[in-house]
Amino acid sequence: MDQPVLRGMRARFVEMAGEYAQRLGDRREHIVLKRDHSLRVHALAAKIVARESIAPAAPYLAAALVHDIGRFSQFERFGTYRDDESVDHGEEGADFLRGGDFLAAFEPQVRECIIMAVRLHNKREIPADLEPLSRSLCIVVRDADKLDIVPVVLSKLSAPGPRDSVVTLGLMDEPQAWTEDIADVVAGGESPAYGDLRYINDFKLLLASWGPKLVHGASRRIFAGRGYLDRLFALLPQTDRFAELKVRLAIGLER
Repeated sequence: MDQPVLRGMRARFVEMAGEYAQRLGDRREHIVLKRDHSLRVHALAAKIVARESIAPAAPYLAAALVHDIGRFSQFERFGTYRDDESVDHGEEGADFLRGGDFLAAFEPQVRECIIMAVRLHNKREIPADLEPLSRSLCIVVRDADKLDIVPVVLSKLSAPGPRDSVVTLGLMDEPQAWTEDIADVVAGGESPAYGDLRYINDFKLLLASWGPKLVHGASRRIFAGRGYLDRLFALLPQTDRFAELKVRLAIGLER
């Protein structure tokens, strides 16, 4: 697929986001946030597929662009990005894409694989029997998505003034508090569930846990090269427990 088609998809995506932002008025900030996030995930996916020599690239770039397209209607309807308090944004986006012509430039089989990747990108696990292209698309999107969520949250945590409760999921902001079970899950090499988070420090641990679990080596190298682990742990209580956990995650990034 040629670049003009992908440029047209990006332009259409930006136009759609603009329509939501215009309707939401004073609440437009979080539509713009997701628009910009999606464009960066699109760019990150391009880096991953290039460095991993994955071809053809077009389905991956399209899936990355539209992976969060369900966020717009989710926020307009519910005013939150917490799926457990509103709707599953992966399902929302997949249903929107299946009912429209946004992906009309792709062959039907490839289009269905992109839609499946959108549906599954936010799930804890990818089904073992998933069709190979859908799986490959989903993995790239999940890697790129995580690589951009981390700096978005870090920028909000570093900003002066009150926390942005939409970005920090309405979690309790107690600088010295965390959930020990969350730390145990991360120490065990897993990522905790969003629904188990109580404190903003739990969220930081979740983000840190993503690094070693990124599937593609190119993705882990981006995570490490941008210093996300150092930046997250600098915002956590400076305890021996967390120092040990940071070392363990850093080793995991090098696998």
